[in-house]
Amino acid sequence: MLFNKLLGYGNKHFDIIKRVGHITDERVRPHIPTSDISESILTMMLSNLGSLNRLDAAKSFGSLEDIVDAPSVSTIARSADTMDLDAIREVLKEIYLAARKKKMIGGYYGRAIGIVDGHEVTSSYLHKCGHCRVRNVSKIEGKEVLQYYHSFVAFILAGQKFATMLDIEPILPGQGELTSAYRLLSRVCVNYPKAFEAVAGDALYLAGEVYRLLKSHRKYAVSILKDESRQLYEEALALSDIAEPVTYADDKTTYRVWKHKIEGLWKSYNKEITVIRSEETKTAKDIEEKTDWMWVTNLPSTGNLRNLVRICHSRWQIENQCFNETVNIWALDHIYRHSENAIAVFILFLFIAVNIVNIFFNRNIKDKRIKTKVFLLDLVKASLLLNHRSSLPPNPIPT
Repeated sequence: MLFNKLLGYGNKHFDIIKRVGHITDERVRPHIPTSDISESILTMMLSNLGSLNRLDAAKSFGSLEDIVDAPSVSTIARSADTMDLDAIREVLKEIYLAARKKKMIGGYYGRAIGIVDGHEVTSSYLHKCGHCRVRNVSKIEGKEVLQYYHSFVAFILAGQKFATMLDIEPILPGQGELTSAYRLLSRVCVNYPKAFEAVAGDALYLAGEVYRLLKSHRKYAVSILKDESRQLYEEALALSDIAEPVTYADDKTTYRVWKHKIEGLWKSYNKEITVIRSEETKTAKDIEEKTDWMWVTNLPSTGNLRNLVRICHSRWQIENQCFNETVNIWALDHIYRHSENAIAVFILFLFIAVNIVNIFFNRNIKDKRIKTKVFLLDLVKASLLLNHRSSLPPNPIPT
């Protein structure tokens, strides 16, 4: 069945069952080994079941018996409360290293680009834990309506066919995204020293401490420049008025691009930086849509300005391929267990599954009827639940 093919692919290329079997938790004298729990979570993620209750239903239906000895929902939840996050991160790292060695993943227009951004996974007016962040959402002055939520910062690698998920870091109560991102960037620079040469982020990451941290690891940064950074922004506009842009077309979009070297106007990072400005006009059905982008970077000079603009735009991959895709297809925002550690556990396991499925879909699917990852995941789930030898029907009946 197709689920077995997917799992077999993960075992053949990444030794995935053995690797997740090394993950431990802090339960005292457990009756169920953590390896059984890890295999069950991996099975749930790879088959895109979307919840522990569906995993339990699949077990009672008998479709999991030949694949994994799935523990109870409560056992999985208790284990996730104390499961070793660094051990799960190590599995993600080993998948990346094996995929890179086998040339399953590549760069982004000739560069190795990491992307960082924050995401909120849940919010509630009733359910909370000791690690929930809290905000007052009342629109009436003097009235308090509290909302409890969890959020994290993710780090991925940009790719021309798909992005590779590498790590997350929870945003703790009382902290901001940048504080969490600093911890995350410090870790991925150590764990993935050769995976990326630059990190792209939104305007929040136009911060001297981020640029200095990355520079200390011999890496560079790309950040969106908005008019809040008044001196840099106005200088870039003024320089654009007296310089000729590079003009080119790409698909249905025309570009007018300026590149300016600026020094001394960004006090929190007192080094020379480059400001890229791109005026873009997209034409669709005779309707023109114009946008004006600016980015700051300390990347060394490159002659290929078109690829540099593409790299600046690569930040959208974390919105589209990481957050939007995993929310809409993989139920990223579902809370399997409401505790800080468990939320991180299930997200990291989901990233493991996403990476394996992306590689499997792009390199191993030969059947032309499987045109999308959504359809592939539907077939994988169906093959697991029905436990059929073949998850694909014979050739469709002519109409």
